[in-house]
Amino acid sequence: MESVYISPVTPPEVLKRIKGVIFDCDGVLINSFEANKWYYNKFKEKFGLDFMSAEEEKQVHALTHAEALKYILPEEFHEEAFVFSSDPSLKEGINYIEVEEGLSRLLEWLRTNNIRMGINTNRTDTLPTVLQMFDIESFFSPMVTSETLPNSKPHPEGVHYILQKWNMSPEDVVYIGDTWVDERCAERAGVEFWAYRSPLLKARLHVDSYWTLCNLMEKARNDVWTNCGCGQQKFS
Repeated sequence: MESVYISPVTPPEVLKRIKGVIFDCDGVLINSFEANKWYYNKFKEKFGLDFMSAEEEKQVHALTHAEALKYILPEEFHEEAFVFSSDPSLKEGINYIEVEEGLSRLLEWLRTNNIRMGINTNRTDTLPTVLQMFDIESFFSPMVTSETLPNSKPHPEGVHYILQKWNMSPEDVVYIGDTWVDERCAERAGVEFWAYRSPLLKARLHVDSYWTLCNLMEKARNDVWTNCGCGQQKFS
């Protein structure tokens, strides 16, 4: 299916009627690039290594915490690095996180229209803290982290888990992500993938603005979904 890069003039017919949205966290709900950069460079600094390269900065954004540390550090530092992960000084990195612009409006719109929202992320136990910072935790259930299930992304287990909890099929939902890990996860789960600010990924929709996406979904609800007899649906 051809990719669509949405804009204010995109016809609402490109949007299928959905019952749920699965979000990645970092780079999708929150802008954590600078926070991750600061955090993982602290490990580089501790072991007397050069700061991360541009490629390393890109990769740690998509990997689990353990995978990222193993990726950027020589093996002889791994054990000590995992111990250092508990150092209270590293919590300062959370101050570099920002919520994505327009996200709150989109979440409110989805809730008002009875569309379920969940999270499938490779972030660990810091997820609740980050969501509480921006008062958005209540929008999401379930929330799958790299510690919830035996297999983390790009394995599709997290998506399957959410679908089971919602009693939905892959055709009922979309997955919004920003890395190859999300793209691969959605593909393996058979779920339509929407890429957020990542134009090089293979996706049905490319979203650059949540304001634009929300406006498009409003048009689709009014002009397309209602007319096709697949209007709002209540969920318990």
